[in-house]
Amino acid sequence: MTITSPSDIAAGLAADQADIYLKVLTAGKAAGSFQSAWMATGNPPAGVASPLYTAGSGYTCDKSTTGALNYVNGAVQNWLAKWGAYIGVGACTLIIADRLWSCSGMGYAAQTWTVTTPGNLPARITDSGLGCELIVEQFVAAGAASGTLTCNYLDSASASKAGVIPSVVSAPVAGQVQFVPMANNLGIKQLTSVVNSATWTSGTWGMTIIKRLAEIEVAAGYGKTLDWAALGLPKTLADACLMFILCVDGTTARTIFGRCNIIDK
Repeated sequence: MTITSPSDIAAGLAADQADIYLKVLTAGKAAGSFQSAWMATGNPPAGVASPLYTAGSGYTCDKSTTGALNYVNGAVQNWLAKWGAYIGVGACTLIIADRLWSCSGMGYAAQTWTVTTPGNLPARITDSGLGCELIVEQFVAAGAASGTLTCNYLDSASASKAGVIPSVVSAPVAGQVQFVPMANNLGIKQLTSVVNSATWTSGTWGMTIIKRLAEIEVAAGYGKTLDWAALGLPKTLADACLMFILCVDGTTARTIFGRCNIIDK
């Protein structure tokens, strides 16, 4: 790190890369629900559903993965130094995160879905997943559901843990996200299996590991910009697969757009 003063940040902003984004999301499930922009159309283009949980390919993501925010790796170190966001309809909290690992194709039968060769997190993660989070990501809409969802994983200390969603969302919409409550504050380095406690009606779903960078709250019909101090100057790791997740205030479809200013210092 070569940032020693605000003047260094100002110098970085004078030569920053301003990465424009615009994503058109489908309607959310309900007020307070989370919606992934990964497969939403716009800029960056829509991503695709992740490899099947049985694919055994490692499933890791990086900035070359279709759907990731377009930016260039810095010569020294990238930092998110300013972030602007606008939403036309409905207030939201917008999260920007590094998408690390993802799989799809888990079904709605009451059974254990064991990940084939889950592999490691991408090489850019050097702390074994400390601070990383696990989400259920709905690549397609699904039918009525009930019961618990137990996610078995290894934390950053390589201890076997279980994160449990005590009551799953019934009939989740396409793009819906459910955050998995983690067993401790040591994050996740590897997902091994997921267990449904009850048979659900229909559909499939996937699991994704993310590393949150920052979040911004935006009122309906307004824009908001956070500078480096408000953001906490989060480090943007080389090859990070940057994506957006929204917490919405209703069921109206959303369009978000704005700019991420990334510096190299």
